[in-house]
Amino acid sequence: MTTNPFTFGNPINDAARFYGRKQEIRQIVNRLLSSAHESTSIVGERRIGKTSLLYYLSNPDAATHLGLTPNKYCIVYIDFQGLTDITPQRFWQRVLLKMARASCDQELATRCKQLAEQNTFDLFDFEDLFAAFGDHALNVVFLLDEFEYVTQNQKFGSDFFGGLRALAIHYPLALIPATQRELVDLCHSKEIKGSPFFNIFANVVLRPFTREDAAALIEGYVTKTDIALTPEEKGFILNLGGGHPFFLQMAGYYMIERKAQGLASSSLLERVTADLDQQANPHYTYLWAHCSESEKITLLTVMMLGQQKPSPKTEPNLENITKLHARSPLDTVSLVKRGLLEERNKSYSLFSPNFGRWITHEITAPAGQEETPANVKKWIDEWIKKEGRGLLSPAKGILPRIKKKYWSLVMEIVKEASIKIAFEGAYELIKVWIR
Repeated sequence: MTTNPFTFGNPINDAARFYGRKQEIRQIVNRLLSSAHESTSIVGERRIGKTSLLYYLSNPDAATHLGLTPNKYCIVYIDFQGLTDITPQRFWQRVLLKMARASCDQELATRCKQLAEQNTFDLFDFEDLFAAFGDHALNVVFLLDEFEYVTQNQKFGSDFFGGLRALAIHYPLALIPATQRELVDLCHSKEIKGSPFFNIFANVVLRPFTREDAAALIEGYVTKTDIALTPEEKGFILNLGGGHPFFLQMAGYYMIERKAQGLASSSLLERVTADLDQQANPHYTYLWAHCSESEKITLLTVMMLGQQKPSPKTEPNLENITKLHARSPLDTVSLVKRGLLEERNKSYSLFSPNFGRWITHEITAPAGQEETPANVKKWIDEWIKKEGRGLLSPAKGILPRIKKKYWSLVMEIVKEASIKIAFEGAYELIKVWIR
């Protein structure tokens, strides 16, 4: 039976299967190796690889290769996912036991266990403990996965974060929290938000893989299986997954599975596409739901331009996108950062054609479930009265083909487009897109 080298769902915990992130690792490690042993905050979209990166940093062999040798660095990984009821007491008990297991010094390990067994402890106890680590020339590194479960927990007040900051500044302790958004945006109160705790971090944002890193991952994984892939099949995986490591692994997994079953040529590619659609749809739903209305308009605009006959006026570059949506310059930065858009040669596209098909299916009304012409006319008349744009009445031929909950969104595209280009042009874009 062929072992599939591609996996998805769980983080990568084998350092030999970890690809990319060289620049991010360099920044994190350089700050740890500095005389100040500085802290770094990892920020990244869901499923972008934050946990895999923390696993890699905590791997003894990988850490040693990076210069974080166990005789100098005590690296402690803690996952807070789902711990909505955790308290500062439980936080430190958990951390101390992890420190005891990670420490290469038996005396320090014993001290950690003893402190964890106390019913109460205060900042002085931790100062004494971390001072002892310093006396043994050991630096402690906390890898704090899903740290938003702490910052958003009302049981953790400013005294907790103030104490943690003091330890990180004055003692050999570095913090590497990983969160979906920047720490300062994940606080449960204004008091915590204004805490100086957050100014000790440099942010490292995990973006999608470059095409080069994504291709290297595919090539590296394929060498671990006896099923050979053609250049076209490797390119197909790259096209479906884009730079998003989660979808890249998913596409590779189904390619190996279906090829092992003997499928080939067009039937193979069609089956892999269908498999990916079925598995990825819930994740596409999440990505779409966490886009602002403006970001959704930008995604739709990029899609519409990308489906036109190529010309200088239909190239999905920033100039043409902005003609259809004025906020696109801000949205494209966010969407590229999150991995939903790719930018190559100053032109934008969705990270995967499957995601584009999902969006089309999501906003298009199923056959037989379109709104009646009377309902469309009534809605348009009210919209025109509110917006004062009588020229938009031809929308009655388009909106029945769109789910009603997206009418306002589509009309925002048309409204903005009509300011800078002929409104008929905007309608033509939409007609081609939903044909």
